[in-house]
Amino acid sequence: MSYGLRTWNAKGVLELDTDTFTYQVIHNQVYQLTLRAVITVPIAGFTPANCVATILPITPPNTSYNSCYDAMPYMSVANGQVVVMSQNPMEPDANNGSTIQFRLLVMRFKN
Repeated sequence: MSYGLRTWNAKGVLELDTDTFTYQVIHNQVYQLTLRAVITVPIAGFTPANCVATILPITPPNTSYNSCYDAMPYMSVANGQVVVMSQNPMEPDANNGSTIQFRLLVMRFKN
């Protein structure tokens, strides 16, 4: 392999090699979270078995460290959709949560 990505597990076994699989970007969009927001993104053909969703923050982090408005949001995936929430559903404080701007990048892969 002259270029690409390789990932090994803790035992040194090659798990991912871009020479042996292909991927296709199936969703790429910028979103803005507000406090307590829930963004449900329907994505045709999405399945956790052969797709991956990634949150890429765009907003620079707040360096005051006094709030979690710049924290990474909570994400869940299911067949046909990705759900991004400002806060963890188990968070008891309604005033906590992410308000970042982010890019949602979703890819399908095939071995």
